[in-house]
Amino acid sequence: MKRTILAVVAASLLMFSLAGLYTGVLVRAFIASHVDHALLRVPPNLLLVFFGYFVLACLMSVLYQRIAWRPGSPAWNGLRFGMVAAVCWLMPYSLVLFGVYKFPYEVLPLDFAWAVVEQGLGGLVIGLIHGKAKAGA
Repeated sequence: MKRTILAVVAASLLMFSLAGLYTGVLVRAFIASHVDHALLRVPPNLLLVFFGYFVLACLMSVLYQRIAWRPGSPAWNGLRFGMVAAVCWLMPYSLVLFGVYKFPYEVLPLDFAWAVVEQGLGGLVIGLIHGKAKAGA
């Protein structure tokens, strides 16, 4: 249980931080010039955003323990699992949002690619934390 809590906290902090790096630094100018400002919450509700990443990390951690753990490298297992999690949660969600809101379609491949990085690294952390627990069990 302690490893699960550690995995959830570490992965949610990492993914939240990476999201901030992406939206606040890497694509900030693109967002400012291409996204309808009427769609943006100013200031953003960061507590709600963090809670979303916390829930995602909880789901990823529980699923990793049940279906994704395999013998071998915990880092590789976690990274691979996180990348699959990105495809399973962000791609359908983004398609729905882009179908309803006036986001530029050019952002879709950027968001998809970043999700694979963001959740991939979150999964890597989860894999390392749970992998060590499995190896020691």
